[in-house]
Amino acid sequence: MAFKTVYDSAFYRIEVDVEANMLRSMWLRPADEAEIKAGGTKLYEALCDTGIERAVSNAERLGALNAASKEWMSTVFFELLSRTRLKKLARVLPDTLFHRIALESVLTRAEALGMTSFMVKNFLTQEEALSWLRMQLILPQPGVPPSIFPD
Repeated sequence: MAFKTVYDSAFYRIEVDVEANMLRSMWLRPADEAEIKAGGTKLYEALCDTGIERAVSNAERLGALNAASKEWMSTVFFELLSRTRLKKLARVLPDTLFHRIALESVLTRAEALGMTSFMVKNFLTQEEALSWLRMQLILPQPGVPPSIFPD
């Protein structure tokens, strides 16, 4: 894969591989509310600009989220992502249980509010996340069970 950096700051990086139809983003350190909003908005813009359908978001270093950040992510952020061509979002969550639960609760709330029009799955490693993104569900012919094949 040939990823090209489209956004890079002290706290967040976004890379795209248009040919592979893949985007990867990574939080580089704990971020405050303004940085989370800026990074999330840049991710939305990159998805709009490229039309990419598969993305991995690595939040291993994101740290704690305050209530306002969680609210923004579960409502505005996921609604923005639903306006793009995104079909699959793999999230790499932190090792710290408290931080992982906070990010899981953001997704649970977004799904309950109907803010996700794409598949989302959580992972503990980047490799697992990328592997899932490369898989495609092949729709069966009538009477044949569905199968999963790599691209």
